[in-house]
Amino acid sequence: MIGKVKIGKSFAGICRYVLQEDKQAQVLDAEGVRTDSAAHMAQDFEFQQAQRPGLGNAVLHVALALPAEDAAGRSREEVAELLRQIGRAYVAKMDGEGKQWSNTQWSLTGHFDKDHPHAHLVVNRVDNYGKTIPDNFIGQESRRVCKEIEAEMGLTVAEQRGREQAREVEKTHRQVTAKTPSARRDAEWQRARHEVGNALKHTAPYSGNWEELQAKLTRHGVQLYPSTHQKKDGPQVYGVVFEKEGHRFKGSEVAKEYSASKLHQAFAQYQAQGSGLAQNANQAAETYDAGRAKRQLEAAEKLNRQFQEQARQAQARDQARKDQEQEQARKAQEQVRQVTKAPQQPQIPDRPRDGGMEI
Repeated sequence: MIGKVKIGKSFAGICRYVLQEDKQAQVLDAEGVRTDSAAHMAQDFEFQQAQRPGLGNAVLHVALALPAEDAAGRSREEVAELLRQIGRAYVAKMDGEGKQWSNTQWSLTGHFDKDHPHAHLVVNRVDNYGKTIPDNFIGQESRRVCKEIEAEMGLTVAEQRGREQAREVEKTHRQVTAKTPSARRDAEWQRARHEVGNALKHTAPYSGNWEELQAKLTRHGVQLYPSTHQKKDGPQVYGVVFEKEGHRFKGSEVAKEYSASKLHQAFAQYQAQGSGLAQNANQAAETYDAGRAKRQLEAAEKLNRQFQEQARQAQARDQARKDQEQEQARKAQEQVRQVTKAPQQPQIPDRPRDGGMEI
């Protein structure tokens, strides 16, 4: 889930946008404003905004986007209910110290014209008591809240999805949709950051020091630049910067676990587990070798059985052929005997020898 925050000036403009028909708009939830039309909704927001006439940027707009995989298999009604739950959870979690979101007007409108359904949360920065809701660090706070909601509701992790896109050959969705030079630079920066995160994910847990980590990162096209303090016992790393394709990131910008202090802890853990890991690796190799030998023996025995069966079948075929040939020879001999056997001649009686005619 992604929660992109923007600050604006015009309630009329944002209300017209979120309620336009070609977006297949549907009001999912609201607090303190009418939802029958964009005009009425904007009037309600503006009436409360008038308590702070000097506040120009009173519109707080949050786009809550779901990846397509989170909507797959759900009906439109089920997706709408999911977005409504996300919107309410987002408002509740953003209701921290100095940010009284529960005491102000807001509306949540879903758009269902894309493969990735999303909702637009419009919030009035002038609360019900005329106080201003601050917007400092709101983007960072929004990312934290989105991660909490993802974990609680079992949604696709936006950071994980971004890194998956970074592993693909094609451009990320942000790069494809970027229209301005500034947006394109930001998209390229984000992709490079995800690629650095991917590289660290597969190298940092298996490195015992900075030198080992750098050697492994080099294969991924990533360079690291540690910042050091000179101490009595030698230089000590207190910060780290990673670089890829001209983009530079502090370790904590990539992820909290890649700050210098967290990496020091990871190095120590890897060193402590080194002997155990090596032993486990050897055992795994021995198990694999034993299993491979067993599989090879089973394959040889199976092949031998196949050869024996083929030989038995061939022998049986030869014997059947011999029996057939013998039977054919016997029949041929019988036919010859029948043809060559002489027939019996009939007996002719002797004539009388008295010299006269036979009476």
